[in-house]
Amino acid sequence: MAKEGLNAYEYEAVRGVKLSSSDAKKMKELAEALDVKLSIHAPYYVNLGSQDESIWEESLNRVRAAMEAAELMGATVVVVHPGYYGNSRQKALERVEKAIKELEKTRGGQEKIGLETMGRLAQIGSLEEVASISSKFPGLVVPVVDWAHLEARSQGRMRTEEDALAVLRFLRDQIGTRALEHLHCHFSKMEFSARGEIRHHDLGDAGFYPDFSTVARAVMRAGLHSITFIAETAALDKDALLMKETFAKLAEEEGIARTRWRPVA
Repeated sequence: MAKEGLNAYEYEAVRGVKLSSSDAKKMKELAEALDVKLSIHAPYYVNLGSQDESIWEESLNRVRAAMEAAELMGATVVVVHPGYYGNSRQKALERVEKAIKELEKTRGGQEKIGLETMGRLAQIGSLEEVASISSKFPGLVVPVVDWAHLEARSQGRMRTEEDALAVLRFLRDQIGTRALEHLHCHFSKMEFSARGEIRHHDLGDAGFYPDFSTVARAVMRAGLHSITFIAETAALDKDALLMKETFAKLAEEEGIARTRWRPVA
């Protein structure tokens, strides 16, 4: 990927953390040599909002394993899907916060827990919830903005520059400028229903949103000079390069020097 000009990589441990200590250390050395920023996606089988103690404990252990791998591989962000509301949204959110307090006790390095905005209405992870929890754990929890999930969750209201700017302003106002300093994002287009997310689509798929150039323009208008976009499409490398090329083209149009504008894609 570095040979293609990409400089960010998210290790997908979504089916379980199976990375050995030696491989993690090798990954760190290689990433440092190639100037590639690393992150890791914790397993999907996580529900930090569960009222079931066994499910909750198992979820904690899975996130811990991802955090331990992140420390070894030098990943800056551990992306986490918070879980589901179940019968009580408030109790679920309280359980998530309790889980984060437990994870903080065993944190070994400087990796951040990145709570991802989620696309289904039954899932913990609205923009407001992610911002609220992040604000309560400065230095530990950061928001991970999945723009396609926001499109689904808002039922199609992630279509304009103002829509995207509103997201960035909200994070700044609720968490502070630290939320935007090294913002971590996932990107694809999204197909959704009244219940939210159905499936992700490639950037070139017509009839689906959000449009990357629209979000990129909003990012530039917000003055963000260090932001990571991870492609979550079937055409991973192709779409990641397209995102990076879009930023470079917009920067030239706006007359922004590349030495000052250095987005990562």
